[in-house]
Amino acid sequence: MTRPTTFPQQFGKYALIRRIATGGMAEIFQAKQAGAEGFEKDIVIKRILPHFSEDEAFVTMFIDEATITAKLQHNNIVQIYEFDVHDGAYFIAMEYIEGEDLAAVVKDAQDAGRPLSVAQCVWITMELAKGLHYAHQKDFKGKPLNIIHRDISPHNAMISYNGEVKLMDFGIAKAAERSTKTQAGTVKGKVAYMSPE
Repeated sequence: MTRPTTFPQQFGKYALIRRIATGGMAEIFQAKQAGAEGFEKDIVIKRILPHFSEDEAFVTMFIDEATITAKLQHNNIVQIYEFDVHDGAYFIAMEYIEGEDLAAVVKDAQDAGRPLSVAQCVWITMELAKGLHYAHQKDFKGKPLNIIHRDISPHNAMISYNGEVKLMDFGIAKAAERSTKTQAGTVKGKVAYMSPE
């Protein structure tokens, strides 16, 4: 299926505004959700690339990501609003953070000749740790979440222009309820940022 490359483009009930990124298995879009009486909400759509929509193992991992992240209701974790299929493409609708990922924030600060201070780095780390701590704890029903992110890196931490710090992308997270299990000896995540978990 060929998808148009001009924006905006309609994708079910969402209007895709711009492509934010394309990864190895999914593409990320800034989108708008429209409703009655002129209601609009900025969101992000993460959509499986067409050639992975038929890959059962990958679709299962994508479903796991949506299921795991949907259980996480915390100020320091990007929220999931919907998981669905449109025109044969699985997608996740999630919270839009007006800001940049931590990698871009660090680069912009260095390029401006004003690297982040130790205090700023500690504060960002503390905010991310709050989200991680929550993922390791219990849900609102008291059931243990036991979620381990396994891919904490500057690219998976968003910093909003208002100073909010949010952890995202639980795509390779380890969880008791996950449908897919990692084989012993398999390394997940980015080597340079191998998780302390």
